[in-house]
Amino acid sequence: MYISEFVAQTVVEEIGREIRENVNLMDQEGRIIASTDPERIGTLHDGARRVIREGLQELYITPDMETATTRKGINLPIAVRGETVGVIGITGEKERVAGYGNIVRRMTEIMIEDSLLRDKSRYDRRVRYRFMEEWIGKAGAVYDKSFVERGQRLGIDIAKPRRALVIHFARYQVLSDTMEGQRHLEEMEASIRHFADKEKDMLYLREPPRQICLVRTCPDGRMRELAQQIIQLIRRKYRESVLVGIDSGRAGDSQISHNCEEAEAAAGNCREGDREIVFYKELNVELFLDEVDGETMKKYVEKLFPHIDLKELESYMTMIAAYFENDGSVTRMADMLFMHKNTVQYKLKKLETLSGRDIRTPKGAAVYYMALSFYRKLCGSGVLGRNMSL
Repeated sequence: MYISEFVAQTVVEEIGREIRENVNLMDQEGRIIASTDPERIGTLHDGARRVIREGLQELYITPDMETATTRKGINLPIAVRGETVGVIGITGEKERVAGYGNIVRRMTEIMIEDSLLRDKSRYDRRVRYRFMEEWIGKAGAVYDKSFVERGQRLGIDIAKPRRALVIHFARYQVLSDTMEGQRHLEEMEASIRHFADKEKDMLYLREPPRQICLVRTCPDGRMRELAQQIIQLIRRKYRESVLVGIDSGRAGDSQISHNCEEAEAAAGNCREGDREIVFYKELNVELFLDEVDGETMKKYVEKLFPHIDLKELESYMTMIAAYFENDGSVTRMADMLFMHKNTVQYKLKKLETLSGRDIRTPKGAAVYYMALSFYRKLCGSGVLGRNMSL
């Protein structure tokens, strides 16, 4: 049975801290693969070779038995799952280290067994991820019998209709630029995975920079509830924001790849703070925004709002967003914006004077909705503030 050097070094460092003695861990050949004394790593330990070769339960190296690579101390075999996998050694006087023997041996066996279980869990998870990646990637494909059976062996029934949640971390790019940030991301990913594992019939896939959760078909209300729970979990535990896109939930759609594409498109239109959950069915102009280049969007907004600064533009866009969010109700807009109704009416009239289009007409509403969508896209890409010349 193979013990990785990383696991071995973790074991000796932890035990060394507990007993405050020099500790070595030797493999089945008697080679020191981990030690609290870095200079000894890679050397052969004659005492460990004797323990393994002769099947000894304990070997104390006395001062007269010391060699260039073997020092006085106690050496004990390590058995995991009935197999001797190596030898643990504690350097020091017999009177001082003998009492640690069986405790250290058992600690080491438990730690190695635990690491093997974690390794198996990680391996099983990678196998599931590979299957799910293949499953999601089979756009329009017919699943053959062998593929269905592979899924069943992994506990995944691909015949069950499912919906998709796609999760983005709002600060993914910033966090991924540092080692500390990457560890932070891994912890958040693990929290979402544990959340999915606890939910009945939810599948999880880590596919950086996104996370995918596949949920047994359910109403929009339940999907929103799950999304809110994930958002609250990450906010409470890590003080970070996540953005969640949800598919359309069309009945009878058996292609999970299509559901994931919809959820990804929805996630791409989320905004931190005020629009952290977006359903695909809510998207309109946003569906083709990625096909319009930034320069064209910029010209469109400049044409509609000529000769104003960015602060004034932001004020108009806030008004436009409030108009659409409240279906044109001046009363509800006034409540949202903390304005008097007459002030709202005045600002809408001023908007018409500036652009020459009345937002309260169908034709005008279409123009302004497009402008608002372009503005948000430009803000998200960082174009505004750099080269916007309104």
